[in-house]
Amino acid sequence: MRSWILFIALGLFFSSCEKNETALSLNAPGNLTLMQASMGNTYQSLVFVDLYENKTYSAPYNSFDLAFEASAQGNRVYLNQAKFMFAGRSGYALMNMADSTGVNWKTDHEHLYDDSLAMSSYYQNSIFSGEVFIIDRGAYEHSGAERFRKFKVDTVDANGYQISYSYLDNSGYQTFFIPKNNAYALMYFNFSGGGQLVSVAPPSSKWQLMFGKYIHEYKEEPIGSPFRYYLVTGTLLNRWNQIEAGMLAKDSLPDYIPFADLEFGQAQMVQRYTQAAYIGFEWKQFSFSTNLYSIVPDRYYIIKDATGYLYKLRFLDFYDTSGNKGTAIFEYKRF
Repeated sequence: MRSWILFIALGLFFSSCEKNETALSLNAPGNLTLMQASMGNTYQSLVFVDLYENKTYSAPYNSFDLAFEASAQGNRVYLNQAKFMFAGRSGYALMNMADSTGVNWKTDHEHLYDDSLAMSSYYQNSIFSGEVFIIDRGAYEHSGAERFRKFKVDTVDANGYQISYSYLDNSGYQTFFIPKNNAYALMYFNFSGGGQLVSVAPPSSKWQLMFGKYIHEYKEEPIGSPFRYYLVTGTLLNRWNQIEAGMLAKDSLPDYIPFADLEFGQAQMVQRYTQAAYIGFEWKQFSFSTNLYSIVPDRYYIIKDATGYLYKLRFLDFYDTSGNKGTAIFEYKRF
């Protein structure tokens, strides 16, 4: 039996981020489950994970360029970081006047904060800037004229986004409507073929975690360094569906509780966060001497989904049974 003495002792080391939570009627705890997210040896897939149903959904990482917030009140536009995409303000409201001269290139912050997106300035305090952005679709994926686009959000409302875009030389001008669908976190768009909506992720309620490539900024590297912005492979939270995560690590807690021993009451007391890249990529480490990845020991995560379920999850491997990298193998249990 859990005792009040245990709760008081744990309170010295853990703090809850949600006080006075409403009691929920939840199903019985689940069993310890082994799962894997197979991104491929070259990380060619994005893998969306549903912990509740023990399912995965995958899509090619390069199948889209932009992702649009799909809720009725949403207005954010995200770059596909897996393609190493950047964008910059042109300083012009007219498409035919905008060009890439002097553009200050930015990418989205890995935590996907609303105010730190490359194109967040197009819509602030319910006011449109009316500005054209120059988009770099990624040097690893595109070359020549196909690499760049001029882009502008013309309007956004509860029904969707009206956008316009063209090549840098003003040819190929198009307008397009991106409909919203509240069942999804994001609506995905690809400039190729004149512009098209693409299916990438399942409904928002069907995934808590996404495995794939994204850009991490090493701020200790100087501006202009090829290592300042770096593609990493890791885990992002579905922040559009209220997913939260916390971490327990032996090297950072004075009273670390092993994965197998952690119980529900203890898990509730672990502080949780909503930053998209909170779990991130540092659950694994790379050895330059062996040229291999290994899992960081004595580190695991607490995840809370939108319905109130708590899970404990730890990584076991980054290689499949054939020894190919790019498969995150992990075990988890729903309390």
